[in-house]
Amino acid sequence: MPRVIWARAEGCSVWDAEGREYIDLTGGFGVAALGHRNPRVMEAIAAAPVAHALGDLAEAEVTQRFRDALPWPAKLGVTGEDAVEIALRTALLATGKPGIVAFDGAYHGTGLLALAATGLERFREPFAPWLPGPVHRRTYGEDPGALPEDAGVVIVEPVQGRAGARVPPDDFLPTLRRRCDEVGALLVVDAIFTGLGRVGEMWPGSDVADVLCIGKALGGGLPISAALFVKTDLEQVWDFGEEDLYTHTHSGNPLACAAALVVLDEVPKLLHRVEELSQRFAAAGWRGKGLLRTKKNAVHAHRNGVLVIPIPAFEGRLALMQAAPPFTLTDDELDEAFGRLAG
Repeated sequence: MPRVIWARAEGCSVWDAEGREYIDLTGGFGVAALGHRNPRVMEAIAAAPVAHALGDLAEAEVTQRFRDALPWPAKLGVTGEDAVEIALRTALLATGKPGIVAFDGAYHGTGLLALAATGLERFREPFAPWLPGPVHRRTYGEDPGALPEDAGVVIVEPVQGRAGARVPPDDFLPTLRRRCDEVGALLVVDAIFTGLGRVGEMWPGSDVADVLCIGKALGGGLPISAALFVKTDLEQVWDFGEEDLYTHTHSGNPLACAAALVVLDEVPKLLHRVEELSQRFAAAGWRGKGLLRTKKNAVHAHRNGVLVIPIPAFEGRLALMQAAPPFTLTDDELDEAFGRLAG
């Protein structure tokens, strides 16, 4: 896709520096679930009485309210990769076992630990000498069998994003839960792309996860993520005294937390709309689940004024275009996008 410099974005539309309007089916990689510059999000940011606090040493009041609004205790990050890093380190601290079981086609981020678990060779290969391990790779969607003795964690996406919206069988995650229980490993569900309504539910995989990673849409456009301790006593493995051993200057950023409170309030109201739009994408031949969909790449999409996420051809698979649009996409906007993509 040719590079587009975004000059303005509103709702489900983006304008480039020349003033050309595009229908946005990317949602900024799924971040703009409530649409670009959602009015409630913008108001919450503007009204925040604290712009920056002192990270883990002194949180803002809005950060505390955000924590209280989450369904489980959380350790906060800035990027989705932070949430993965926290989850994997939690497993090491809790089990003492360094082995990671991950899957082909997985994408968990580009920091070295998350990259080691990522299953896309094009991301891993340039940095292979530095990647930690051991990592045991298994086939996505299949029973991995008995886990290795050193396995302290299995990490999995409910639906794989960068590999092309791959949907596993219904029994896949429960099978992973059983395999983890057999050896005392933790199950980390990476719902950074799929969570918060993207595949039709708020917390996909939470029924089986020990730790659930969320991010992307969480901040309504601002960077924030969280590792949610569904198994609540896991929060205690991070008790090292006064100094936090995994933190960032911007952890719990007040502006992002103010926006996230809006997201947590608004997304449940839009789940019915996700289902309606999901059915329309499916009827038009887009594979996937909810509003994480792929189809054979339409190389003219950008030329015809539609923004899609390109997925390059790899491992014998065709190049695809991916849609992860705002949940506020209207029927007219979707009709127009489908028409342009068919042109």
